[in-house]
Amino acid sequence: MLKRLSFLIMLLFAGLSQAQHTKYFIQFTDKLNSPYNIGTPSDFLSQKAIDRRTRQHIAVIDNDIPVNPNYVAAVENTGAVIFAKSKWMNGVVVQCDSTQLQNILTLSFVRNAKMVNRQANSVGGKNKFKTSNTAPLAAGNLLRIQSYDYGSSFNQIHLMNGEYLHNAGFKGEGMTIAVLDGGFYSVDVLTPFDSINAAGQILGTWDFVANDNSVYEDITHGMSVLSCIAGNVSGQLVGTAPHANFWLLRSEDAATENLIEEYNWVSAAEYADSVGADLISSSLGYSTFDDSLMDHTYADMNGDVCPSSIGADIAASKGLLVLVSAGNSGQNPWHYISAPSDADSVLSVAAVDEFGYKANFSSWGPASDGAIKPNVAAKGKNTTISNFDGSIGQGNGTSFACPVLAGAAACLWQAHPLKTNMEVFHAIEESANYYNNPGDSLGYGIPNFMVADLLLGGTVLNLDAEDNLLSVFPNPFQQSFEISYYSSLTQTIQLEVINELGQNLMNSSAEVIGGKANTITFPSLSSLQNGVYFVRVVSKSKSFLRKVVKI
Repeated sequence: MLKRLSFLIMLLFAGLSQAQHTKYFIQFTDKLNSPYNIGTPSDFLSQKAIDRRTRQHIAVIDNDIPVNPNYVAAVENTGAVIFAKSKWMNGVVVQCDSTQLQNILTLSFVRNAKMVNRQANSVGGKNKFKTSNTAPLAAGNLLRIQSYDYGSSFNQIHLMNGEYLHNAGFKGEGMTIAVLDGGFYSVDVLTPFDSINAAGQILGTWDFVANDNSVYEDITHGMSVLSCIAGNVSGQLVGTAPHANFWLLRSEDAATENLIEEYNWVSAAEYADSVGADLISSSLGYSTFDDSLMDHTYADMNGDVCPSSIGADIAASKGLLVLVSAGNSGQNPWHYISAPSDADSVLSVAAVDEFGYKANFSSWGPASDGAIKPNVAAKGKNTTISNFDGSIGQGNGTSFACPVLAGAAACLWQAHPLKTNMEVFHAIEESANYYNNPGDSLGYGIPNFMVADLLLGGTVLNLDAEDNLLSVFPNPFQQSFEISYYSSLTQTIQLEVINELGQNLMNSSAEVIGGKANTITFPSLSSLQNGVYFVRVVSKSKSFLRKVVKI
């Protein structure tokens, strides 16, 4: 209790202190006469970051070079305080008064200054991603498969057929995930993270808000997010990549919502790149701010305007796989996706419930330029997570859909280490159940990670696993449903709907294309009474049977 009270007092004083100053992003004109050059990347990139570029044939270019330290020193000499540096944006975030700002603007290498933080007007931002924890879950009703006793977390991985990768031996080993969030409260001591702490899987931390390496006293949001990937409490919660390595990076100031947080996000993404992360998972989003003069508009949501979106696309250009929550504004006046999930090369993740239905809070697409957004979906309603005290409960939000999917993506890439980030990106999209008919609510839909594995050149390990090539969504259904079927051959398949008495209620056929996931929409079944039915799919080599429920 004393620790919690002290934390709240510190947060209050920090907020009061920040409210007295204005921060600006100072953009430089160039990187001339820098002590760094692209010929010696080891001076500013880790070996793992260089290896990632080499493996994906990505050249080291000018925006990889850090900002010129001589420029930074000159800005500091005006009396301004440097808060962050961005090599991709070629500038620094500073705190200064009006006289210092005028002096900075007279420097020959300064292009412009943009206000990114004004006095705080409210206790919290207007578009924060909210989460909710329920009472701890009971440990009963356990579901067991080969690799793990997932307990109540089974549904969130099974909905994507992610346990297939675990069963094949891919649980995130050797993969590094940077989690960008607002704080990772007590991750160093809570039980769900015992495994990753004992194994040294947390490679490091950094706080881009406070400019230090302490992230464990801040808000619980990032802790719950991380538990979706890394948690390990047998019979209750198993994350989607429990053996991966992690960088925990705080870029979000939960007490306010200011444009500076997008620049923090970019700085954190740059850091993730330079230390050699393979993936970024971020459950943060930006649209409107405490100061309405900084607000984005829907027209800005085209991937090319918002600072965090620009940074996210640059991160992808460096070979990272970037996943971002689509947002929780589905029922709000602003009901669209937010930045940086609008970025072209970002997998924007929507939220569904345990049956595959869109969660009502999940934000809508498309991007303002018409691009498919969100890209894909994962379970974000009643997601099994760690609560603030380490007990296991449930939470709602695209904040949890993103890491659930990110962990599975890490396992998929582990299985195909020679593939590029965008090859993995597109395989995830192409494996999804609505790939042939994407929409503005779930994009391409819910991925099937067994199909994604096949699309990248994998092989089915055993005949029993072939059942996972067929998925039915949504289930239960109300009016109609669709099937997603991966076929190795171009062929005609037979489709049947059968009632519990064995009576055939519908017969049809469909052409499917070999080597891809095919989506087939069944005609309206609204005339059927509520109850249990069976779908049979007959291919040239196998017959599949699925139970479906009409509600």
